[in-house]
Amino acid sequence: MSEEISDMKDYKWYIVHTQHGYENKVRERIEKRAKENGMTDLIVDIYIPSETVTSTKNGKKVSKEEFFYPGYVLVKMIMNDATQSMVRRTPGVAGFIGSHATTKEEGNIIPTPLSESDVARIFENREEKSKTGINEIIGMEFDIGEKVQVIDGPFNGLNGIIENINADKGKVTVKIEIFGRSTPTELEFNKVKKL
Repeated sequence: MSEEISDMKDYKWYIVHTQHGYENKVRERIEKRAKENGMTDLIVDIYIPSETVTSTKNGKKVSKEEFFYPGYVLVKMIMNDATQSMVRRTPGVAGFIGSHATTKEEGNIIPTPLSESDVARIFENREEKSKTGINEIIGMEFDIGEKVQVIDGPFNGLNGIIENINADKGKVTVKIEIFGRSTPTELEFNKVKKL
């Protein structure tokens, strides 16, 4: 192990936003790419908070993996330009949650790691089989009737009111006025911001 990564404090957990339904594929792809690029000592763990749910369908027991936070994968890694680029360019990855620019001149985007308390809460939630908390962790807590602005996509810049919240899918339904008509539009949490 190199001197650069000898201190375990250098490893941080980051939230990676994925396409819904591709969480396991993204985990496999990141693991494979880390191995191919010699980064297995920099990307040390990938965790998808989930549980196996067994139900009866047509008289047969069926087991299914149910994700606590659909569309999100947690990656424990040392963040540098190479690891950030490799994860971002993995097929199925939409980006990191909690990214910010360091300066306007540099334009470098630095993902923000989860705090130790947030990591502890996620792993406690796993044991409690809880499905709450990701909104607080990624800073996207919304309420029905709240005014928001669309910050990405074809409705960028338009304002609306939250009509419905689907935490399992990570989406909100926002009533947006388009051409004088109020139109309900389903958007991902990270596509809107509070006004």
